[in-house]
Formats: sequence, C-alpha cells, structure tokens
Amino acid sequence: MTAASFESLGRGGALEKLAQICLNNARVALETVKFCAKSGIAHYRLPSDIFPLLTLGRLGLSLDALPLSGEISEVLKSAGNAAKSLGVGLSMHPSQFVVFASADRKTRENSAGEINFNARILDIMGAPADFSSPINVHINSDPRRGTFVSDFEDGLGMLSPSARARIAIENEDRGPWKVSKLIRFLPKYGIPLTFDFLHHKLNGDGEPDDVAFFSAAETWGGFKPVFHYAESASSAAPRSHADYCRDMPPYYGIPYVCQIEAKAKDFAIERILSENEQKNNL
Repeated sequence: MTAASFESLGRGGALEKLAQICLNNARVALETVKFCAKSGIAHYRLPSDIFPLLTLGRLGLSLDALPLSGEISEVLKSAGNAAKSLGVGLSMHPSQFVVFASADRKTRENSAGEINFNARILDIMGAPADFSSPINVHINSDPRRGTFVSDFEDGLGMLSPSARARIAIENEDRGPWKVSKLIRFLPKYGIPLTFDFLHHKLNGDGEPDDVAFFSAAETWGGFKPVFHYAESASSAAPRSHADYCRDMPPYYGIPYVCQIEAKAKDFAIERILSENEQKNNL
C-alpha cells in the first residue's frame, strides 16, 4: 500500500484496508516460519516493510492505533513462539535508504525511527534483544566528512535499547566501507560486522574471503554470525544479484547463518538445499 493510495481513500476506509494488509502479512510471517522449519531452513529474515506506511510521519499512523492492532500483535506473537519452538532464527534488514549516520539530522531521525520499528516487531515476537536476532543496516555515509563521527554517534543515540542491542553493519559493494575499514571502526561501538561475500568480492582490499570471513566472525563474540551470500548476475552487471547461486556458499569450519540474496528467492534456496543433500549423499 502506497501513501498515495492510502490518501486517496477516506481515513476510516484507509485504516481498515491497511489493518487488513498488516494482519495478512503477520499471518504470512507465521506460515513462513513454519515453512522454514519444515524445509530445513533455520533462519527467516522478515521483510522490513511487513507493515507498510506506519513509520511515515506525515500520515500520523501507529501500530497501536490501527484497527485489529490486538489481533495483529497476537499473530506476531504466535509467529515468534513458532520460531522459538521450531528453532528458526529471526532478523530484519531495513533498506539501504535507512541512513542513521546521515549528515542530515532529519534523515537520521527518520532512519532511527525505521530501525526502532523493526526492533519493536522483533520485540512483539519475543525475539531476543541481542545479536541472535540482528537488525542489519548500511552506514552509507562518507567517513571523510568532518562531522561523520558525531553524526554516527548522534544517530546511534536515537536507537531504542532493543534496536541498539541488535544493530549490525555490513560491508558495502563500493566506497570506503570495506571489511578492513569496518573491522577498525566498529569495535569501539560493540557492533558486529555482517560479512557480505559479494560486496567483499566487488569492494575488498585483495584480502581472501576466508581471512575477511574470520575477521568479521570475531566481531560477533559468542553469537553465531549472520552473513550474506550472493553472486553477480553477470560480468556486465556485477552488483546485480543472480537469480540462482551457481556455487555452494563457502564453509570455513565456523557455523554461521547464511542468508541467500538471490532474485529467485525461495527457489534459489531450494536448489541450494537440494544440491547440498545430493553432495552429502555421494
């Protein structure tokens, strides 16, 4: 649901329609958790826009004020309980346009609001407020800017306690925020590094994958790292994700959550699981 479609309806009708969408999406999350467990998938990254428009300030919306808000929360709780009982981990990943270290304070405030709302969803689900249920974000801001550190710390300070306890930051596919720079920058703030294999391939310092992997894994302390694996669609579009993964995600002897970022989504994961099963049966 877009803001334009919401505003084209009367307030009452728009709220009712939005509430139905949110309830449906909560129910889909519950079924997805069950599907993951049934399919041998041990982690589910909830879509950050599972509840559209609720953080768009000019609309004056909130989850609590929605019709059916109680039912929506109860379904979320059921999804969280199912995840816990079935051993399915949870995480969230706001879009790259969520930049809590932006030079613009309003952007920092809006970005922190998005991250905090993601944390609230995980809280309602009963997910642990720690790095076992991370919220992964991009810094997406130039560290050479004179005010960068103060802007970063200001944005960090806007996060709710449960959001701050879950925040993780990934290496970028271009620009200064490579693994090597994040390894030096993040420890001061106790923030783990989400290692993205494709981003490192496109924007590394020549450091082998396994070396970068272990460096990033150490930042997670006693928690199982949550990393990203994708492959380029083609040499002409190296930053675009392929529909399917041609290779198996690497394993270096340390258990980690491998989030597959492929355009075919469920079908790409299904193929990986099938190929892994065939390999183990050889």
